[in-house]
Amino acid sequence: MNILKFSELAVDYWEEFLLLRLFILAILLLAVYYILNKLVEWFFRRSNFFDEEVEKTIQGVTRSSLRYGISGLFLIYLIGQFIDLKGILAGAGILGVVIGFAAQQMLKDILLGFVRLSDNEFRVGNFVTFNGTSSGTIEEIGIRFMQIREWSGKLLTIPHSEIRTIQNFNKGRMRIIERITVSYQENPEKVKSLLEDICIICNDKYGESLLRLEDGTPEEDFRYIGITDLNPNLKYVGYELCIVGLVKPDDYFETSRSVRFEMMTALHEHQILMPSSHLLVQGNPNQERLLEN
Repeated sequence: MNILKFSELAVDYWEEFLLLRLFILAILLLAVYYILNKLVEWFFRRSNFFDEEVEKTIQGVTRSSLRYGISGLFLIYLIGQFIDLKGILAGAGILGVVIGFAAQQMLKDILLGFVRLSDNEFRVGNFVTFNGTSSGTIEEIGIRFMQIREWSGKLLTIPHSEIRTIQNFNKGRMRIIERITVSYQENPEKVKSLLEDICIICNDKYGESLLRLEDGTPEEDFRYIGITDLNPNLKYVGYELCIVGLVKPDDYFETSRSVRFEMMTALHEHQILMPSSHLLVQGNPNQERLLEN
């Protein structure tokens, strides 16, 4: 009898004290969220089914999904304490239309997030440029947004619906394309020979960064490809030459900086003239003068 009375008293307290019920429910939901996250982390620590980038991506999506799911359950329970949910479900058609309009942007973000994840456009750890404006390393991918850490250290949070174009610098291969513009007064044969020597130096120093075939030979080593443009800049008059090389995506930025350093060191040692600056001055519609600095 004492147990029965205690149970009835506990039920009365549960029905009467709303704040206590909400507090206990919140604790339970947070415990479920914590346990499920730990189970996912434990699973990936114990398994080797996926690459590290894929594992981090799945963990981020899991955390995001659990967060929204648990928040939704808590919100539904809270609303149910004040409103008859049965009556609401009876008019679910009209309610669905209202909620659809209200949550249109959120649903768009979620759908685009799932589509991009299924298409394997990017993963956590990839260096990307989105919309041609901002660049950075992806730190987390959720079902509504992704977070990108810029070189400056700023953390950008971008909803999936605002991402129109993505350039991924970690997809398979990257080609280093380094151009240099020199003065018309320089002998093209001399500059060509110098750039070919630079390519030999780069292949020797940075050969480990080159993308290689199955037999170990470089798929495309550093090489001089010729004069790519005449007077490429309207302000600086000269001709443009170019060298290229196919490298591993992870080594692209560091190797690019190293190749530029080798180019400028050699050009400085051989005193290669840079293009001269010209200014076009228009005095009147019928007369133009070209001034050389």
